[in-house]
Amino acid sequence: MMENIEITFKTLTPLWTGGAERDSNRVRETGLLGSLRWWYEGIVRGMEGYACDPVGDSRCEFDAKAKRPPEEQLCLACWLFGCTGWQRRFRLEVSGLEPQGLFFVASSNVYQAAGNWLWRVFGGEDLGGTRQGRGAAVTFTLSVQALWGEQATLRVIPLGGDGEGVLARVAFLLNTVARWGALGAKPQHGFGQIRITSGLASALVEEGQGLIAADAQSKSGKSPPEFFNLNSFFSHIYQMTKIEHYLDRLREIGTPLKGYRQHFIPCAFDIRYKSRSKDFRTGEGEDFGMRPWFRDKWGTRVAHRLFGRSDARRDEDRSAGRIHVSHLYRKDGSWHLKVWGHVPSNLKDNKGNPISVESVAEQVTAFVQTMFPGSKLIDKFDRKEVLGR
Repeated sequence: MMENIEITFKTLTPLWTGGAERDSNRVRETGLLGSLRWWYEGIVRGMEGYACDPVGDSRCEFDAKAKRPPEEQLCLACWLFGCTGWQRRFRLEVSGLEPQGLFFVASSNVYQAAGNWLWRVFGGEDLGGTRQGRGAAVTFTLSVQALWGEQATLRVIPLGGDGEGVLARVAFLLNTVARWGALGAKPQHGFGQIRITSGLASALVEEGQGLIAADAQSKSGKSPPEFFNLNSFFSHIYQMTKIEHYLDRLREIGTPLKGYRQHFIPCAFDIRYKSRSKDFRTGEGEDFGMRPWFRDKWGTRVAHRLFGRSDARRDEDRSAGRIHVSHLYRKDGSWHLKVWGHVPSNLKDNKGNPISVESVAEQVTAFVQTMFPGSKLIDKFDRKEVLGR
């Protein structure tokens, strides 16, 4: 019987595990577990199984005094990840990740606006950052850190019964996250791209896929269209041919690491939001970025639903983004970009016409190939391969 699985991986972009201190200067397993649970919920729902909303009114709780077994009281995600009254079925141990200074890059045209925004998001003066100068001459420092590892290790140790089944399920989960998403928190800011280099046997991954599918069949359920669901999901990986014309326009926000361009370009914000901005005084120029691209195509409401909204006056109008963009990262000698997201099944344009996940994915490709001429879509999420349906 397997006692644990141990995988080695390297970070392709910095990893963020966060915490109450709003810093990622050390590994916080809770940040990884929160990310993994979110992905597991999406897998379960994609296979038409039931996963509760762990922060909602319908979240699971286990009553040890009840005569019903845990499998009947808990949703599939809570059984694996734990909830009130029920212990998580595994433990994570991570080593080989070291802190490094956090910084970003942005196109010169939007440097000031992007810098102000990212500086505030990552602590500003509250966490020791500085902002000096005005206008185009402004400079920023960020005092928080992210994590990096050329040869990091993640060990999964089962707790309780059915240890091999638990390991298989987590193996399939880790494989899905590494291939099609991101590990850890704040994926919308480009963090969490990893490459698993050893330790994840294909037979164990396949076993985990079969076990989760069987779980979903035995405990099926429907979820609201807003909930993350891999049945309405896309993930695209692009290979870049030439990006020198783009790199020449970039300015650093924060203090860059020496030689960072050999590994990654921290430009997710530049791609996802805006790399060019219209002059609000003269009206000249244009807003260009993935968010404005979708706004121009389908309207502001669609852009809010897909990319989030943090500037709303009412809390109920604020929302997190559903489309995520990696930083540019180097893999096998070439630059790559990953874009992925969940498209609610009830998404409609400003005329009331439904918008499919396939239509959103097509627009993502059109945008990427406009921003990075010559880029190629080299891999994409296959619903049947991952979900078996």
